[in-house]
Amino acid sequence: MNTLSKLSTFLISSLFCSSLSAMSFEASFGVHDFVVSDIKDDTPLDGISSGTSHTLGLNTAIYVRHTTNSGINILAKAEVFLDNDQDHLDPDHMPIWFDFLIDIDGNIHKINDKHTFKWYVLMDNKQNTVSCIEREVRQHIGIGYEYTKDSFSLDINGYAGFYYIEIDDDTPVARGYNRQQMDDGEASNMIELSASYSFNKHWFLSLDARRYNANTGMERLEDNYELNLKYSGSYRLTDDSTLNLKIKHIKYDFDRFNISSSGLPILPFDNDTLIQAYVTIPVKF
Repeated sequence: MNTLSKLSTFLISSLFCSSLSAMSFEASFGVHDFVVSDIKDDTPLDGISSGTSHTLGLNTAIYVRHTTNSGINILAKAEVFLDNDQDHLDPDHMPIWFDFLIDIDGNIHKINDKHTFKWYVLMDNKQNTVSCIEREVRQHIGIGYEYTKDSFSLDINGYAGFYYIEIDDDTPVARGYNRQQMDDGEASNMIELSASYSFNKHWFLSLDARRYNANTGMERLEDNYELNLKYSGSYRLTDDSTLNLKIKHIKYDFDRFNISSSGLPILPFDNDTLIQAYVTIPVKF
C-alpha cells in the first residue's frame, strides 16, 4: 500500500469514527451523453468508423460529506453509469462503468477572509469507460492558494503523486499492440486552476482545469476540464435538492505508449467528453 493510500485510509477511518449525524448524504439520478470525437478510421481491423460517437445512458451516485471539528472538508463519491452502447468503440464492452472520488482539503494558514493557503488530497478512479479506458487511477496531494470575495472564489493549486492508466485490450490488439503495452503508471504532478461564482441564492457555476504531467521530463499525460452549473430553487423535488449540469472533457496524451510495427497509435482517438444532467437529493438516516 503506497503512502497516499495509507493517508486516505487514515482520513476515511477518521471520517467514519465520527457520528453519522455529523455527516451528510446525497444521492443523484440523471442522464448522460458520453462523447468521443475526432475518431480516425485508420484501419479496418478495429471496425471503428470515423467521426464522433455519442453514447447515451443513465447514471446514479451516492455522496458522503463531512467537516471535522478542525475544519477539514471530506467528500467521497461512488458513481455508476449504465450505457446504451451503439458504436462499440470497445468491441467487447460491458455497458456499465464506474467513477470513484475522494476529495479532502483543509487550511494551512488563513491570512484574512480573502486569502487562504490550503492543503489537498485528491484521489479518483474510473473503470471500464466506453472510450476504452479500462482503468485510470490518480492519487495526489497538494498545496494551493484560495482567493475569495463575496460570491467569487479562485484557487491555484499544485499537486504531486501517482498517475496510472490502462487501455482496454480489445481495440489495441487489433491495431498491433500486445497486453504488455497497454498500461502506464508513474510519478506525476498536477497543476490546477479553478474558479466558482454564485450568481444568486439559486444559481452556482464552477470551472476547473487540470494538467497532469510525468515527473520525468515533464511529459504531458492528460488535460482535464470540468464545468458545473447548479440550480436550487422553487422547482426542487425536495428541500435542499439541486438540478445539475456537468460537462467534463479529457484530452489524453498516448504518445508515451509504444508504437506497434503497424505504425498505428494505440487508439484511433485521444479524448472523451461526459455531459450529465442530474438531480441531487439529500438522504436522511
